[in-house]
Amino acid sequence: MNLEPLREALKAQADADAERRQAEVDAECKRKLATAEAEARSLVAQGRREGERAAAQAALRRRALASRRGRELRLAAQRSLVDELRLRAHDQVLELRTDPGYRELLDRLSRAARSQLGSHVELEVDAPGVGGVIGRAGRQSVDYSLPALVERAIEDLDGELEALWR
Repeated sequence: MNLEPLREALKAQADADAERRQAEVDAECKRKLATAEAEARSLVAQGRREGERAAAQAALRRRALASRRGRELRLAAQRSLVDELRLRAHDQVLELRTDPGYRELLDRLSRAARSQLGSHVELEVDAPGVGGVIGRAGRQSVDYSLPALVERAIEDLDGELEALWR
């Protein structure tokens, strides 16, 4: 009995099965690889979108912070200029006391205090260090001292000062 043909047939069948299984494994590997590549592309695209979104949000926060800081610096500079104006005005207003027209100013301020508080007003005229007139009548008072007049003048300039910042 010759078993050679049977052995060759079995070997051919085993080879065919092995090739078929190898082809199936290759096909399955290609499908899995294609699926993995598609998922990887999707994850990369998603990561890119999330990164761009995060970068855009970070840029918005940085711009907002820079804008806020710019406003703070501008306001601080404006305050500094107004403070400098106030300081210089306070220093210079006291020089009015040496002006020849100062006596007339004191008379006008005294009349204004009497007009507001009545004839029984107590007047402090040309108080040391502040000048001007301070009037008191009971619980009421008016302050026409030179520093107070400077402060009112600066407050009245507020709208004009705002125009300078634009």
